[in-house]
Amino acid sequence: MEQDTSAPRSMTDVLADLGVPVTAEGKARARKRLHDADAARDHSERAAFLASIRRRPTAA
Repeated sequence: MEQDTSAPRSMTDVLADLGVPVTAEGKARARKRLHDADAARDHSERAAFLASIRRRPTAA
């Protein structure tokens, strides 16, 4: 199945079509949660973890 990209729509429009109410306040809260989660993420630790699992042998 291919994704239709002919008519770009915003996430707000998609959610509204699904009956999910979207408010400016809700968008601001979501933006803050995403920012806080990114700030809490340890990028160097994640990079080290990914490097370690890439070195492991694959299952046959």
